[in-house]
Amino acid sequence: MTNILRFKIISTEQIPDDRRIHVFDMLHQRTLSFNMESMKRSPERLTGEEELSQFLNTKKNKIDYGYYDQRGHVS
Repeated sequence: MTNILRFKIISTEQIPDDRRIHVFDMLHQRTLSFNMESMKRSPERLTGEEELSQFLNTKKNKIDYGYYDQRGHVS
């Protein structure tokens, strides 16, 4: 069985003391935007979006180093 990609990072932006992430959910055809630190602080959101949390963990280094920033970094 193939694993279908559900989420795609559109972009990130550095805001004071945090990073805002913009993700496209291909299953529900919607754009999600959230602050990384606020997502870590709300465990109920993480359990509700376990698949999103796992996806973000696989991209953690690229997110932390700004690979998806709107300033022109390549993903």
